[in-house]
Amino acid sequence: MSSWNSQSPNGDFFVRRRSRRPRTWRSPNDLFSSIRSFRLSDAGTVTRVLLSAVFLVAFTLAVILPLAAYATIAYFSRDIPPVIQVMSQPVPQTTRIYDRNGVLLYELIDPNQGRRIVVNLNQIPRYLIEGTIAVEDPTFESNPGVDPLSIFRALAQNATHHEIVSGASTLTQQLARNVLFNFQERESQTLDRKIKEAIFAVELTQTYSKSQILTMYFNEVDYGNFSNGVGAAAESYFGKPVSQLDLAQCAMLAGLPQAPSDYDPIHNLPAAKARQAYVLDRMVYHGYITQAQADQAKREPLHFQTPTFPIKAPHFVNYVTQLIQQRYGRDALYDRGWRIQTTLDYGLQEIATQKAQERINQIRQEMNAHNACVVTMQPATGEILTMVGSLDYWDQSIDGQVNVCTSLRQPGSSAKPFNYVTAYEKGYVPDSIVYDVKTAFDRGPGLSPYVPNNFDFQFHGPVMLREALGSSLNIPAVKLLQRVGVHAMDDTAHAMGITSMTDPDRYGLTLTLGAADVTPLDMAFAYSAFANDGYMVGEPVPLQDRVLGMRRYEPVAILKITDSSGNVVYQYHAPPPIQVVSPQASYLITSSLTDDHARHFTFAPGGALNIDRPAAVKTGTTQFEQDAWTIGYTPDLAIAIWVGNTDGTPMKATEGVLSAGAIWHTYAPAAHQYLHLPVRDFKVPPGVVHGNVCGKVDWYIQGITPICTVG
Repeated sequence: MSSWNSQSPNGDFFVRRRSRRPRTWRSPNDLFSSIRSFRLSDAGTVTRVLLSAVFLVAFTLAVILPLAAYATIAYFSRDIPPVIQVMSQPVPQTTRIYDRNGVLLYELIDPNQGRRIVVNLNQIPRYLIEGTIAVEDPTFESNPGVDPLSIFRALAQNATHHEIVSGASTLTQQLARNVLFNFQERESQTLDRKIKEAIFAVELTQTYSKSQILTMYFNEVDYGNFSNGVGAAAESYFGKPVSQLDLAQCAMLAGLPQAPSDYDPIHNLPAAKARQAYVLDRMVYHGYITQAQADQAKREPLHFQTPTFPIKAPHFVNYVTQLIQQRYGRDALYDRGWRIQTTLDYGLQEIATQKAQERINQIRQEMNAHNACVVTMQPATGEILTMVGSLDYWDQSIDGQVNVCTSLRQPGSSAKPFNYVTAYEKGYVPDSIVYDVKTAFDRGPGLSPYVPNNFDFQFHGPVMLREALGSSLNIPAVKLLQRVGVHAMDDTAHAMGITSMTDPDRYGLTLTLGAADVTPLDMAFAYSAFANDGYMVGEPVPLQDRVLGMRRYEPVAILKITDSSGNVVYQYHAPPPIQVVSPQASYLITSSLTDDHARHFTFAPGGALNIDRPAAVKTGTTQFEQDAWTIGYTPDLAIAIWVGNTDGTPMKATEGVLSAGAIWHTYAPAAHQYLHLPVRDFKVPPGVVHGNVCGKVDWYIQGITPICTVG
């Protein structure tokens, strides 16, 4: 182990060491120490260092990195569901509600999803596809779902700026981000999310073709303003289907997904135009278009429509959405892309609103009446044609968002026909005599007698039931109900479609004067049975919702439902009619309510209840003037009109004929004319005879012994 000094020929000294065995390194630190201390003259050491380094790098690349990558993928993949499972989930789509003639009433926008109209790849213009690829993912056709070069470039940029300024996401990664994560997770810039996104993107590329991935991308990505996918975006921004977009419009949309809020052309047009120009320049760079095409597109003025979600006939739309949710669940409202054709005629709805508004404007101050509702139905099918729930849905001063058409209100004398038709079925006839005199009705032990008054506070002596009903006299109606029975009238009302009046004993004889609450919709439906010869037609009440003694059909609001592919989910076909009262008794009601002379005790001849064709009409006014009604029907339409204040504030100096009756007088003829309905008389059903009965010539039911006196 000795050493010595030796002098070189030039006088320099160097140390010679004794040769020894090659050194081995027990750890990387030993290797690195040797590298730092090796001498250039020690060739063997250099060789050993280089070989060891190469071995270490090769070992790392061949073993350590794959193991680390595998462990990383396995770790992050544990929370990622299978690709097929994720992508087989139905894409949420916007549901649209239309009137019977195709007028769009409303799009149901899920606040957590936005609008979506699914389109096929062949519906998307070539420029939009190429612009999107050029600006978002130029290597889309060749990359495996991620772009390694872009990732390294993004890492360098982020390191330089000390923050995330570039994400290097391919189209496939953007698709993965949208289908895997919720909104909050998509907005987060975390390594965990980026790794999961990349893993899923690779799996997507291994599972689906590039065309399939493009189709899914264009239907998933957020374009801002509640527009998911290019189908909704084209309509939101340009008001047209995506297939009709030109180059300039396509370039505008292609630039939005990177930052929909920043490039929103509605609120930041300069930024949107700059982004559009960038997209066009990238399309030129990649050879998709010429520079001349790009320059022309940049100069083209773009006309945007402000994305809005207007609603027509809002009360009816809300009514329909409740029906859909009850029958099919909430998902059907927002996720399935259904097209719902309703029974509403929006043109007729507008006429009804206009006529009601005109009359309310005339009486608002004088009568303190501020609101109205109008229901129009088609008796032969049970379809709702109008539902004016209030004069202005957005007017808080009248509680406009309350749908009075489906709200419980006292009907006043418009409830009397249920009493009279029950009596006619028992043998009473329009010529039966009832004495309109002051009468005290016993209410039982300990209770004072009930002494009703007529609307005019007068007594008219012996009158026919025809006159009593036509003139809406109260005392004869109460006497008749005493003979018929409160429960019998209640049963008739329920069979004809009234869903309230569930506690007749609570109201007693006042039931016939309208003491029990009803809805205008139910009243229109019930009167439709009178117009339809005693038969009810409508949507069958689901078995689980049926109640013994109550109606078996309900008003029809939906004609047809189709899914996003055009497949029919539901279609209304009018079921066989159900007889709820006899055609003969129903006609006797019609005969009484069409007789203008029978109204002479209360109404002037040729008044507001008369229109341009035969029509049966009944008014109603509540005791404290909170509700005024007119309900009428022809063979083709049944119309229920209510006037009042939604909060129940009493009107003043009003009655049904002056408020709701005046609306009937202008609206009913206009409705028939709008629908091109010819003038028709009511048919006399078999079994109804015109002849001598109870000492007069009138209609009566053949085969039933007439009861000529009520008392």
